[in-house]
Formats: sequence, structure tokens, C-alpha cells
Amino acid sequence: MSYRTLLTEYPVGARRRVLLAVVVLALFISAFEGQLAPVLPLLLDDLGMSLKTYGLITAASLIFGAVAGYLGGELADRVGRVRILVPFMFLSAAACLFMATADSVVHFATARIVLAFVEGVAVAGTQPLIRDFTPRMGRAQAFAFWSWGSVGANFFAAAVASATLGIFGNEWRSQLFIMAGAALVGATVVALTLRDLAPEVRRAVRLTEREAHAVEVPQGSKGLSLLVARRVFWTHVLAMSFLYVLLATMNAYAQTMLVQQFGVSVLAASAMTMVFWLSNLAMSLVFARLSDRTQRRKAFMVGGGVAAAVFLGAFLALMGRGSEAPSTVVIVLFVGIGVSLAATFGPWMASFSEHVEEVHPDIQGRAFGLNHLLNRTFILATVLFAPRVVEATGGWERWMTVAWVGTVLFTITAALVPGVTGRRPRLDAGAEAVTQPAS
Repeated sequence: MSYRTLLTEYPVGARRRVLLAVVVLALFISAFEGQLAPVLPLLLDDLGMSLKTYGLITAASLIFGAVAGYLGGELADRVGRVRILVPFMFLSAAACLFMATADSVVHFATARIVLAFVEGVAVAGTQPLIRDFTPRMGRAQAFAFWSWGSVGANFFAAAVASATLGIFGNEWRSQLFIMAGAALVGATVVALTLRDLAPEVRRAVRLTEREAHAVEVPQGSKGLSLLVARRVFWTHVLAMSFLYVLLATMNAYAQTMLVQQFGVSVLAASAMTMVFWLSNLAMSLVFARLSDRTQRRKAFMVGGGVAAAVFLGAFLALMGRGSEAPSTVVIVLFVGIGVSLAATFGPWMASFSEHVEEVHPDIQGRAFGLNHLLNRTFILATVLFAPRVVEATGGWERWMTVAWVGTVLFTITAALVPGVTGRRPRLDAGAEAVTQPAS
């Protein structure tokens, strides 16, 4: 099939940007599948399922998805990013249809776990593809756009449900049929458009589209063992894992926290949460562009972490006032946290991929997969323990203190990341790719 062919020359200009857009589309479609929050009340009522049971199913799917992310990264490196992405996108469409036919809790739980596993394998190839198609001069921006796929899917799912549920008689299964259709279309576009780079092209480390250097490729599986032996790998992974305590809290419980702690309406809490994420998405591109222009990653990670800790500390102090806290101040601090976090993600992703490729350019999938596995452990702990801590303490202050500590630990750990990756002499003018050096 055409998607199995390889690109023997590095794509430049508009062609490269189209390939990047297709990668983001693939992530967006995969993230859109299984977005059940807009129809959750309908689903629970139809299947006679409690929210607690749904939470346990979600936790199980997170575990399977985390393992699938690592296995998918392994396959993406060994078999090919696109060769894994395309068939598993088609399988995810089938998994959506399987979930749409659920008429019992057991059927739904099985379908949810299957979909999480299939999506985990499919998405594992998208981060390495961003690295493959993006020189370092634009990598933070590319990863910032990549993050739009998963966050944007939340907004899109809510918009689709709002526009179509009435048409289909408020039937929750209708959304899964729409998701399956989108997955089929998306998988077809990816299969017709996306190609893997040939190994000798992929192994070049690129500063720009035409300036690159070669990296000595260790034989066999030595590359991964070399990577996990490096402190720089673990500082990156631990830093982002710590930050995911706050990110997962905001993603899963921001609206609930605002309603319960400050006494705002559900509508107001939803609006404030939307402003938080929109400001985060918009400013992530600004900070990523600055990071690319200056080729500085660590400064943005540490600076963003410090700012987030300051804003979150002020937010914590305001929590004690409860419903008496001025809404304007709550919004300003909330947006301040979102903007601060925007400075960290793109530069972190770029820094991680750049340090990995200096060790071994062929293990991006395994590196991101292992990072995904460990990050999901922190996310799972957050999803499971946050409600219990809130219930036990009667408010969100104690848990948000835990999130603040995680943010401080992120900042401290990010400060241990080397500031600049290795640089090599520039190639002769007009060079399009660097082939693998003799081992």
C-alpha cells in the first residue's frame, strides 16, 4: 500500500508542513474518539451504571492505554511510525462501533478498554513523527500544535454533541457512530498522505531544513539502554510527571473545583475553564516560537514552572475565602496558571526529543512511550486520589497543595536539565540529508 512507501529525501517547505498537519489531524481524530463527557449522564442512565463504576472503568482504560503507549512506541521504532498508525486508526474506528453497540456494563467496559489500548498504540507514533518532520528551529512550535490535537478534541466533542444530540433523539450512541465515521475518514487521509522517512534520512539531526549533522548509531538495542542510563532522560520524565499532577487536576476537576470551592455556577465554572485552556493553547504557540527563535528550552521550562507556582500559591491563598473571593481575582489567577503552564510544554517536548536523538535517533518512539507510561501513572494517581482527598478534608485546598508541590518539584527538576544539546558543524550548502555514518 502507498502508506508503506518511504521518503528518501527530507521534505521541505509546504510539503513538510502538510505532513505535519496530517500528523496533528491523526492525533486529533484519535483524541476525539471516546470523548464521552458530553453524553455521560445519558450513558449512565441508559446502562444503569453508577459514576463510581464508570470511574473504575476509566482507571482501567488508563492503565491499558499507558501500556499500549509504550508498546506502540516500540512498534513505531521497529516497524515504522506510519505503518503502525494507519492500521490502528482503522481499528480504533471499529472499536468505536463496538462500543456503540454496548447494551451492558460489561460490554461497555470491554469496549472502552479495547479502544484505549488501540488508541494508545496508534498515538504512540505521532510524537516521533513530529520529531521526524520538524527541524530544531521549529520543533517547539510543532509540538505546541501537536498538543492542540488532544485539547481541541475536548472542545470539538462538546460542540458536535451540542449540534447533533437533538437530531438523534438524545441517543448517546449517535456520538460514537460520528466518532467512528470521523476515524474512518481520518485514517483514509493519513493512509493516502503520510509517509515514513527512510532510516538514513530519519537519522539526521536537523537544525533547519537544510542544515543537519549525523549521529553515530549504536548497534542492536544498545540505544535504549544508553538512554535510560542517562540522567538527562530521567530528569525530563520526572519533571513532566510532577507537572501532570496539576495538569490532570485541571483537566478532570477544574469545573468541579470552582463550583465547590468558590460557589460559582456551573455555567460560570465552564466559562472560566474554557478561558483557562484557550489562553493556555494560544500562549503555548507564542512561547514555543520564542523558544525556537532563541533555541532555549530550559529557560522556558523553569520560568514557566516558577510563574505557575507563584500563581497557584496565590490561588491557594484565595481558596480559604471560599464564596467570598472576588470572581475577577479568581479568573486572573486561573488564567495566570494557564499562561504559565503554556511556557513549559512545547519547550519540554522539544528538549526531550533533542536530547534523545543525540543518544540514538532511532528510539524516539520508545523514549516517548516510556515517558507516556510513567506520566500516565501520575495521571491515574491524580484521578483516583484527588476526589478521596477532597472528600476526606472537606475542600480542595489540601489537594491543590499537593498540585503546588508537584509544580515546585517540576521546576526544581527542570532546572537540572542541560540547557543546550550538542551542536555539530554545518553541512555543505544545499545538502538535503545526512546518511547513516559507518559504524
